Amino acid sequence: MWSDVIYESGPLVIGATAAALIAAYLWGRSRVASLFMVVWFGLAAAVGQVSFFEGPLTWAESHALGFAAFGTLSFAPAVVLLIAVFRSERIRRLITTIPTWALLITQAYRVGGAFLIMAHLRGDLPGEIGLVSGPLDLLVAASSVVLAVRARHHKTSSVTSSAAWSIISLADFAWAIAVLQSSYLGVIKISPDPIMMGNPPLLVISLFALPLAIVVSVIVLVRAIRPSLLNPSRQPAAR
Repeated sequence: MWSDVIYESGPLVIGATAAALIAAYLWGRSRVASLFMVVWFGLAAAVGQVSFFEGPLTWAESHALGFAAFGTLSFAPAVVLLIAVFRSERIRRLITTIPTWALLITQAYRVGGAFLIMAHLRGDLPGEIGLVSGPLDLLVAASSVVLAVRARHHKTSSVTSSAAWSIISLADFAWAIAVLQSSYLGVIKISPDPIMMGNPPLLVISLFALPLAIVVSVIVLVRAIRPSLLNPSRQPAAR
């Protein structure tokens, strides 16, 4: 069925398209950053074909190692990139060349939230993720386009709108993380367990789209409320 083909290939296609467009945009600014984006997605796509959780859609003791690997691969890239952003002069200089509208428009790829809804309708994800994080992703994707167009047209962006967008974006992730962790630890009982977040075809979302979105959201938020943190340090005048 076409719905099966779309579900199985959609996340990968959206991720590949986003990675290619972002890499193309970065090419004239930093070849290293552009190539990094391509390599990162390539690795995420390759690993994304591996199932971290085998068996039925229920947590098992044997999933402990897979859960640790899944969590590390999903969030370590965001942590490493954010540390690099705030500690590297070179990266902050690159960020200053990227307008807020360009950062915002990258998140149009969060239309991939539709696949979380599809997964729920197929019985692969609980409503706590499929019917919460899925619609939130779609909201973030649509609002990112609206805010990006507005920011580019007016050559500036609303601090309030950008900050609110970032908070909603990060809250979406916080909710999904809380549900996933609580389900795994047995704090809450939901059915089915959100195991499919660590299996293909949804895994590529967790390995690429999620950490990239976290980084973008944090940068937009900091740029909105405390831009000085992203400014390159002043260099001493040449003599």
